[in-house]
Amino acid sequence: MAQKTTWAAQEGTPSPLGVTWVPEDQAFNFAIYSKYAESVTALLYGRNDCLNPVFIHKFESRKNKTGRIWHARIPRRLAPDATYYAYLIDGPHRSSNRFERHAFHPEKVLLDPYATSIFVPPKFDRAAAFGQCSNAGKALLAVLPSSKGDDDFDWGQSKRPQHDSDMVIYEMHVRGFTRNPNSGVSIAKQGTFGGIIERIPYLRELGITAVELMPIFQFDATEPNYWGYMPLNFFSPHAAYASQDGSGDQIHQFKQMVKA
Repeated sequence: MAQKTTWAAQEGTPSPLGVTWVPEDQAFNFAIYSKYAESVTALLYGRNDCLNPVFIHKFESRKNKTGRIWHARIPRRLAPDATYYAYLIDGPHRSSNRFERHAFHPEKVLLDPYATSIFVPPKFDRAAAFGQCSNAGKALLAVLPSSKGDDDFDWGQSKRPQHDSDMVIYEMHVRGFTRNPNSGVSIAKQGTFGGIIERIPYLRELGITAVELMPIFQFDATEPNYWGYMPLNFFSPHAAYASQDGSGDQIHQFKQMVKA
């Protein structure tokens, strides 16, 4: 058992996917799946510089790979100022198999598909992902998880509701349902997860028993797509749906909405 603990602390574990905070090691565990990758490098960035990493960690295939999952354990002390992260991944650029299509490019900064929060740099350019040039400084970055881990939100005595009769489902768009002045939502909460909380009494008055939200994961707001059907990451709440009143980031505010 001691050997397993030592191995995990040094080389990371393949589960869970994404980046998780490991309090006992004061480190981040990185895990990313790739069937054909030949090299993986983690890039950690500071809050004010999305172009130049403050720390770079190259994974070693003999140490940092289990099956098709690359993993590494990076102590916080090695990058105390890191806020965001991304990857560089290289592999076959083409294949003779007509059923396989590879598009690896060692210069492209890649987003972690299991990231729980996304940062959109001021110079973000979706088109920079194409071509042969580097997209550094123009690529989306994932936000490193809080050192508080998953225990920073108090769910209280909340339990999953069990319906004992037919449901009355209300499908809604977060922004459209709360942004119009006639919604009665306070100005600071209009167009946000918090705005839905303010409208719960109205939904109950209508007899609504369940709410089905239109896309609330992070989508590309630079595309002309009001509804959110331009997904960037399925595990990250859309940052623009969080109010800027100091009540927490989009993850925290999303959890508040779910709890309410």
